[in-house]
Amino acid sequence: MVVRILMVDESAEVRNVLRRHFECIGCEVVAEAENAAQALGLFHTVAPSLVILDIAVSRDGGTGALALFRTMRAAHPMTPILIVSEPAFPEIRRAFLSEGALDCILKPLDDGSFERLLARLCASFPHLRQMASEAVRKAPLAAPGDARPVRARRRSRAA
Repeated sequence: MVVRILMVDESAEVRNVLRRHFECIGCEVVAEAENAAQALGLFHTVAPSLVILDIAVSRDGGTGALALFRTMRAAHPMTPILIVSEPAFPEIRRAFLSEGALDCILKPLDDGSFERLLARLCASFPHLRQMASEAVRKAPLAAPGDARPVRARRRSRAA
């Protein structure tokens, strides 16, 4: 069973890095959105088995990340939603986690955060465990030709 992922992050660079890692462990990124409005439409269309949601995703049509999260949870409560956040939003992260988010990983993403993410995903999707340890060694989170971890630009808006 392939884990079908909807990624919601306005940073194409972050989405590319995450896609590369998820594909290395046998997941399939079936859709990507850069704002809440796109994400909601894709969520209903592609029926992902996992959503990766940046809490600082663009508000389109007045819908922020927390409202999007709640809408997705109400429509499909069994679909896990993993939160991606910057360290500046601890109270917002707690709100997502208290409402049922699978987990929260912090930006900037690095190999340690991907290992933690992988461990959490293997708990929810046990069949991923087979490829997990090899994938972490083969796909470092630095972008090709770049020794730095991927960093998203700082945003002032929150969920």
